[in-house]
Amino acid sequence: MFFIFPVRDEYGIKRFPFIVVSLIAINVLIFLLYGTRPGYEKFIMNYGFIPERFSILTLFTSMFLHGGLLHLGSNMWYLWLLGDNIEDRWGHFIFLLFYLSGGVFSMLLYSVLVPEAMRNIPAIGASGAISAVLGAYGVLFPKSAITFKYFAWAIIARFGEFEIYAYVWLTLWFIGQAVSTILTGKGISSSSVAFGAHLAGFIYGMVIGIGTKLYREAKYRENVQLGKNMLCTILGKKEFVHRNMEEYREIEEIKTKILEAMEEENKHTASEYYAQIIRKYPEITLPETFQYEIARVFVNRNMLYEAFVAYKNFVLEYPFSKLADNALLALGKILINMGEQEKARQALMQIVLFYPYSDVYEEAKYLLEQKLLRQA
Repeated sequence: MFFIFPVRDEYGIKRFPFIVVSLIAINVLIFLLYGTRPGYEKFIMNYGFIPERFSILTLFTSMFLHGGLLHLGSNMWYLWLLGDNIEDRWGHFIFLLFYLSGGVFSMLLYSVLVPEAMRNIPAIGASGAISAVLGAYGVLFPKSAITFKYFAWAIIARFGEFEIYAYVWLTLWFIGQAVSTILTGKGISSSSVAFGAHLAGFIYGMVIGIGTKLYREAKYRENVQLGKNMLCTILGKKEFVHRNMEEYREIEEIKTKILEAMEEENKHTASEYYAQIIRKYPEITLPETFQYEIARVFVNRNMLYEAFVAYKNFVLEYPFSKLADNALLALGKILINMGEQEKARQALMQIVLFYPYSDVYEEAKYLLEQKLLRQA
């Protein structure tokens, strides 16, 4: 016997998930009010979704009914585990629309996929809507580490836990639902589980997730370009500097030494070389990750001017980098320490305006509202 169950994901949230908590409360309340009373089967026949008796009302009511405590508990746990991150990312109202539309879509496609013999059987549960949440989560947070608890029993019982990336787990889950849907549809196997609704909901969530991700990426690039234009007032434009052959040779020799030192994990020596070269050639920029690491070394060594130049070159050279927001925060802090309050304010405003989902957003906002406000 082997049993696994997801218990947590690695991503925290910035705001309380009101919609997720409200949906869980509503589902639990409905089950306590009706699911524990005699005559619940008749209630399900009236408000469950029956493909043969299509009803717009039951498209919505069916997703708030459950067949038992295990059905209710597992659905609500998945909603709590993954739904809070999507609500945090999209906002309360958008998440509610997504959840409800995902549930409706799953039932509509289920009514097409369900075998003829099961078209008069009511389908109930939030599984379709929650499958949409799973599909969107897999797209938006593919590298999120999901922690599972496991129980294995053969001769002796074993308990433990392991982590797996969200995209691996959800891909396997999707394949399982797809196979079960096909087998059920062909009459090879029978089950009381509406696998077709799970499959439909997951596909819906993936499509919406991909669409929002593409839109967000387009807006991100647009915002970064706007932010880059604004940065020119802080950092100046990145201009091409013509150097003669002797200067190019000197630059390449120093850059080679820096890269070799970095590859050997000798960051202190690499930073010394970089500090040396930017005194003569301040525009020099290293490969993305090396440039960022060198800048961090300067901060740790309290070499503010060198850190400023290193981060400045990083932001101007790699404005679309996933580390650009962190570099801007570091620039803001450096400028504060250098007494350049207005430039610091503008650097931090880049994060608040153009990186609203950044992990450093709250810190940048705090510095703007507290430290810089008091010093203004």
